[in-house]
Parts: sequence; C-alpha cells; structure tokens
Amino acid sequence: MDHISCIILNYNDAATTEGLVAELKESRALQDIIVVDNCSTDGSWDRLKELEDRLSMPHIHVLRTERNGGYGMGNQAGINYAIEYTNPDYIVIANPDIHVTDRCILRVKQALSLQENGGAASALVVSPEGKRLFSHWDLLPLWKDLLDTEPVARRIFRPWLITPPGRLPKGTDRHSRLVGALPGSFFMLKMGSFTPQEAGELFDEGIFLYYEEKVLGQKLASRGLTEVLVTDASYVHAHSVSIDKSVSAMAGKQRLLHESKLYYYENYLGTGPWGMFLARVYLRLVLWEVWLLTGGWKRKRHG
Repeated sequence: MDHISCIILNYNDAATTEGLVAELKESRALQDIIVVDNCSTDGSWDRLKELEDRLSMPHIHVLRTERNGGYGMGNQAGINYAIEYTNPDYIVIANPDIHVTDRCILRVKQALSLQENGGAASALVVSPEGKRLFSHWDLLPLWKDLLDTEPVARRIFRPWLITPPGRLPKGTDRHSRLVGALPGSFFMLKMGSFTPQEAGELFDEGIFLYYEEKVLGQKLASRGLTEVLVTDASYVHAHSVSIDKSVSAMAGKQRLLHESKLYYYENYLGTGPWGMFLARVYLRLVLWEVWLLTGGWKRKRHG
C-alpha cells in the first residue's frame, strides 16, 4: 500500500487548520498528517502543539518554522520533515481552508501513478456553493502573463490566456488532462519522480506568496515531468480565507503578486533588463488601476 502524507500549512489560523485536521483524522487514504505552523504571531502555535495529544492520534505531527518565510518555505519545511520521518510515496499539500474526501485523494493518486512522467496532480476546484473555480494555469510567455494581470485585459483576452479543459492534452488516465500548473490549495506530489536533492528544492524560498504554483510547474517541466488534472473528482476551496486573515487590502495583495511575478520573470522566464523594465512599468500602471478601482484615493483623501 502506498504511503501518503498530508501537509497542512498554518499561519494565524489555528481554528481553520484544526477543522481540516478533524475532517482528515479518520482518513483511510492518508497515513500521516503533518501540520506546519509558519511562525504564527497570534498564539496558534500554543494551540496546535497540543493537537496530537488532544486528538490522541500518533500519526499527526506538528512542527513550527523558525520564521515566516511564506507559503513556499513553510511547505518545503513540511516536505523535508516528511522525507526524514514518514518516508512517503506521495505527499499532499493542502491549504487549511479546503474540504477533500478520501475518494478525491485516492482518485488523484490513481491518475498520478498511471502518468509515467507525472510529478504532481490535483482535481477540479469548486466553491462551498458548488460553483466551478479555476483549476489550472497555462505557463505563458512574458507578454501573455502580463495581460493576465490587468483586470480588463484578462477578460478580453481570456480565450488566449487559458486553455479550456476540453482542449488540454490527455493524460494516461482517460479522465485526466496535462496542465502547466495547478492551484496550490490542494495537490499531490509523486515523490518517486524526484531525486533527494530535487525533493529538497521543490519550492523557491525567494517567493513569499503567489506564483509558487507556476514556479513548480516550470521546475517540473524542466525535468521532463508534467502536472495532471483529474476531471472526474473535485474538492472544495473557501478561496483566500487564510490569505485574507493576513493580507486584507486588495491593493496589498496585488503588490505581493507583482513582486512574485517580477521574481518569476527574471528567474524562470529568463527575462532580460529591457523586458524587466517594461514589466515593472506595466505592473506599476496595473497597481495604480487597482488602487483606483478599490477606492484607495478616497481612503487617502479622507484618512
């Protein structure tokens, strides 16, 4: 039987994390649950470190990072712990604000195991109300990725910025498709596809938040690996609940996104100085647009 470990990353959101652990503690698909507290500042660690004893579940592990280095650093800490202590065949990365069934987990694992060059896999994403949410990204060239940043351009050029599921390449499993990148809220890694060094560097700690998924997609593609989207299973994501607890303003989130984009462009798309200059100018204009649309000028005026 394959060993599957699940990593749940917490930051200042112990209640939501405990809720997911409570849902998954009786899972027959998972052998271990690894809770990583990303150096919370609200007392989450004091609450979570007693989780194993309170639930009397020896397969629940709780650890804390030395600092909050963001999504990538926190999940990499969980992966490193799993490799050292649980020796998993597969690792699930899960946000605290999802709901996922054993059927979905096992279905994703089945599709990933059948894909010879598979590195990661996930399922369709739905909202708590049952609405279909975005479930994959294409790995776009610089100019298309910039268009995908600006709200109006994203709507106008959407048919050229994202491949519809029905037109994606088929995977080995007949109900799976091959994609560029999967949402970071829930996905599974096939550890046998990576060398020990690769497994220790899956996430780039140079990015604090956003774009980790495309970075992972680029890393896998450079190694001849692919990402798999299962189209006959789904999970629920209460989108941005955890992020919104620490990054409340839309403009603030947009600024973090732009910082990650620029890092991605330079380090993974190989964009030169002139291209980086144009990207910075474009993103500054987008940030100004978002600031206006969210009423930032009013707050500044009356603040």
